[in-house]
Amino acid sequence: MNAVSILGPVAALVALALIIYAFFIEPYRLRLSRADIYFENLPESLDGFRICHISDTHTSRYGRLERKLSELLSSIEADLCVITGDLLNARKGIEALCRALNLFNPRFGVFAVPGNGDHKAAVRLSEWSAEPEQLGIRLLQNSSITLLSDGANLSIIGVDDPFLGLGDIARAMSGAAEEGFKLLLAHSPDIVMEMGGRSVDLILAGHTHGGQIRIPLLGTIWFHCRYSLRLSHGYYGPEALSRAVGRDTRGLHMYVSRGVGSGPFSPRFMCPPEVALITLHRGFRTGAKKVYPKWKTGNFAG
Repeated sequence: MNAVSILGPVAALVALALIIYAFFIEPYRLRLSRADIYFENLPESLDGFRICHISDTHTSRYGRLERKLSELLSSIEADLCVITGDLLNARKGIEALCRALNLFNPRFGVFAVPGNGDHKAAVRLSEWSAEPEQLGIRLLQNSSITLLSDGANLSIIGVDDPFLGLGDIARAMSGAAEEGFKLLLAHSPDIVMEMGGRSVDLILAGHTHGGQIRIPLLGTIWFHCRYSLRLSHGYYGPEALSRAVGRDTRGLHMYVSRGVGSGPFSPRFMCPPEVALITLHRGFRTGAKKVYPKWKTGNFAG
């Protein structure tokens, strides 16, 4: 048997292995990402404040990924948890998602905004939004809430899905405190194009799934943004964000999550799912230190 005749079967086996990995292994290699973000005017009492950022859980049942999420959350401590959209694939996912969050008790609770997948779920948001709140998740839909942390205002501003054009940033910010730290939650990073000069400190978003498939040397090839933004995943400081959107974002910081789920039978390659633990710091550092440590479910290092 010559080399040419062997090449075909070997290539087929490699392709099969990649397909198995992308569909059945990497989508379940959930990681904890850490980011330290610095703000010049952060209130002193919020220095060291920890935000657990979850996105795109796409929950329909309590399965393998939900068990990993529960295990990961049990290993961290946070002051606040936020979920930036696409919580559910079906109504029955409500109970499964709350079960995954059951043992996680951040000091200021859990807040969420809807995503395009939630609007497309089998039940309307108006019918299921009350239930998560009873189970510990508060839905912000073009609304805001201001929390008090040791005398400092922390405004959490939640907009409806920008990807579907449902966000109303003016309405969402109308109830936010004038002073203090402003945290904006949106499902899609598209929201950065709709700020209209309004000032917030940090935007947390998801929706992109990090592109799901990343090609060696090329990186992300699919961004899934309404405004064709090249914002796939990770931390974007003011300079990087301004370059990405082609305009001055006025000191805005953004973190885009790769997400936890990716929908049924959706592959991931070189783009494992994540939960982000973001720590706020008072200072002048220009970047955010990102760490992808070894964890119980694998040893990916980004």
